[in-house]
Amino acid sequence: MTARVQPDSGAPAQARVRQTWIDQARWAAIVLVVAGHAVGMLRGSSGLALVVSNYVYIFHIPVFVMLAGWGARRAQADGTGLTKIFWQLLVPYVLFQLIAFGFNYVFEDDNPSWSFTFQTFGLWFLVALAGWRLIGPWFRGLRFAVPIAVLLAVAAGFSSNIDGFLSLSRILYFLPMFLLGPWLVDRISEWRSDLRFRIGGVAVLAAGGVLTVLLGGNFNREPFLGNVGYEAMKMSALEGTGWRLLALAAGTLMAAAFMLALPGRPNAPSRLGSSVAEAGRHTMYPYLLHLPLLTVVGSTALVDAGQPTLRTAAFMAGSLAFCIVASWKPVRMLTAVVVEPRTLFPPAPGKVS
Repeated sequence: MTARVQPDSGAPAQARVRQTWIDQARWAAIVLVVAGHAVGMLRGSSGLALVVSNYVYIFHIPVFVMLAGWGARRAQADGTGLTKIFWQLLVPYVLFQLIAFGFNYVFEDDNPSWSFTFQTFGLWFLVALAGWRLIGPWFRGLRFAVPIAVLLAVAAGFSSNIDGFLSLSRILYFLPMFLLGPWLVDRISEWRSDLRFRIGGVAVLAAGGVLTVLLGGNFNREPFLGNVGYEAMKMSALEGTGWRLLALAAGTLMAAAFMLALPGRPNAPSRLGSSVAEAGRHTMYPYLLHLPLLTVVGSTALVDAGQPTLRTAAFMAGSLAFCIVASWKPVRMLTAVVVEPRTLFPPAPGKVS
């Protein structure tokens, strides 16, 4: 869901290898995002949907946040940086907030709030990413930046009023992962060449899956969302602090394991690897386009059609198919006006976009 990072043609080969697997990781993660949202509509009727939804919510957002941090590792809080934030994040946010108002009114009979300080479903990430890009450069000059960010994440939970306003709760909750991203993603790039680390990643993912299955309906995914404070989760300050630290640690560990466990060889020599890497450079399309589609699907009988387990499997397969189609070049060309509006207003010659 991060804006595309242009590879540096003059960069060393190792940097280009890292970019290749990172694009593949983005693609795999966006499929999990779409699938997690899709099966989330079936949580009340399917045990499989409940487990899948709980499982992916542990780490799919941390994966994107850390990759976003890596992609913004050289971003500056200057005019060029502000211009990118405006065109890549804020303009699409306003456009899709308006689209959400229209779709919610037509398909859910929900009158538009016309509020842009509180995001409709799924759009919080654009606002949060803008916030991280703005404050990230200030943290680079601090010693112990990540521990300080962890303290801020914990402190945010003490506010009884913190919620979806400008995504402030999630900006602070996921800030440690955003700041950790540049260091951790570079380490993972090195560790992926060691089979022991790859096997360890698979083991961690499997252990998380087993635990999620064993807990079933008792799994508490609320702390992993980072969208409300401790009081709203009906937790004491001490209990909320413990859960928040646990969720941050588990999310980071599982996200790292996910990136380690992904298959693939350097430079994506296979046709499939190259295709996945190319699709991973355009994850904004499946991310943004699936949100109004979910509103349409949720208003139909599809959410109640057929046997629950088969319905969940169909929704997961449909999510994969949708991500493939949404990343297809003709679809991107048709929808770029709302997903990447900057393409309609290219910078003047000599200007940096």
